[in-house]
Amino acid sequence: MIAPLRIIIDTREQSPWAWDANDATTEIRALSAGDYALAADCERVKGRATLAVRFAVERKSLDDFLGTISAGWDRFQRELTRMEAFPARVVIVEGDFKDVCFSQGADGIIPPPHNHPALRPAFVARRISELTMMGVSVLLAGDAQMAAGLAFRVFRRRQDLCSLT
Repeated sequence: MIAPLRIIIDTREQSPWAWDANDATTEIRALSAGDYALAADCERVKGRATLAVRFAVERKSLDDFLGTISAGWDRFQRELTRMEAFPARVVIVEGDFKDVCFSQGADGIIPPPHNHPALRPAFVARRISELTMMGVSVLLAGDAQMAAGLAFRVFRRRQDLCSLT
């Protein structure tokens, strides 16, 4: 039997992902970067309340991601800088690319289901391309359940590759 992953969830997560107890156990702690990390990738730093992190996953709702790559771009760059030493920088978005696009309905054009109507799909695609060229993997996962499943697979692979326990 494979032991469950030990995942640390950042204290700022308002509605944390959940996993079956056979797959992962969780603990809520302040992380120095990212939103979710394996416990084995975290360590206490004397005199600091936050845990130092060697690798973590950044979680974004679609609306948060769109705001981050537009008006919040400078702040997001600082967030990514804190993740620069990670072996991979991973952002998992709870949404699909089709959710940033207008669609055609029986009664005409239907706007995308997000709160950033001025953002065009070409802009979003350009930002995702920029992030990719910066070494950031943007994984569009559909919804929270799919995102949690994808994060689990990323963490399982991280643990297997690094022999983290």
